[in-house]
Amino acid sequence: MARLRQATGLAEYRSAPTGSYVVSTSFVVWCADPRFYGMAIWGRPEEAEIRRLCQLLDVEVRPEAIPHASLVDLRRLQSVDPLAFAAFATHLQARAPLYYELVTCQARVRPNGLPGAIVAGFDKVVRPAHPVAVHESPGEALAWLGRSDRADLIEELEEIVAAAMGELNCVQRLRRVLVPPLSEVTLESAARQLGLSTRTLQRRLRDEGTSFQAEHAAAQVRAAQVLLRDPSLTLTTIALEVGASSLANFSTMFRRHTGEAPSEWRRRVRGAADAGPRAGAAGAIEGSFDGRAGGRGA
Repeated sequence: MARLRQATGLAEYRSAPTGSYVVSTSFVVWCADPRFYGMAIWGRPEEAEIRRLCQLLDVEVRPEAIPHASLVDLRRLQSVDPLAFAAFATHLQARAPLYYELVTCQARVRPNGLPGAIVAGFDKVVRPAHPVAVHESPGEALAWLGRSDRADLIEELEEIVAAAMGELNCVQRLRRVLVPPLSEVTLESAARQLGLSTRTLQRRLRDEGTSFQAEHAAAQVRAAQVLLRDPSLTLTTIALEVGASSLANFSTMFRRHTGEAPSEWRRRVRGAADAGPRAGAAGAIEGSFDGRAGGRGA
């Protein structure tokens, strides 16, 4: 497959979409060939971004378009803005007859957590007439679509999205995958989501001075710090929630990363929050950063 070229905007993409892509602040839209379109979305796109995305998606159903397959990569979606969701649903509903005629099938790569649940329920709002399959990795999705060039496609699309997101290394990409439920994120499943072999993922992490085990444990600690702020949760419950094999292992891991036992950390943070309005505000800000880190990472 020839390498995709970047179009300067909507006008250029509309006039000659084949073999090109368009980058925005939270998505990339591409047309690999007249029978295959796709997009990747990340972060938390707001309504204005989604409206721009919809303009680009209209290129798929322009009068001269031919029937084609579609890939929607949502692995990096962190949350869903209600106004953006409504705008997207309204756009697709208005063009449903055109999509029914031109989109033969669609493969989706789902995000984890709550965004994944929202994506799974999207078809109840917009009911597609074409076959839709949800997958864990782009490799599985492209195989389902019958793309014999999927290895080259994955490599090129990953490079395009990584550049658009400003991602610099493999660790940053991995941290977007390490989200609860962490017990379900294994080396193998993370490699699939990143479009890499397990050996390649391990080698790149080693080159960057870390390992999958270290990053997984750090993600467990970040998730635990969010849960420890809830006084109704026992340490055993939190250990199980973050995927630790036992309370003892959880405590050892937590102390190794923070220098404190979970109970000590909880008492200190709770004491700071109870010290007064200023400390309470600081605790809330700290909590918001812990929540973000425990979700998709830095």
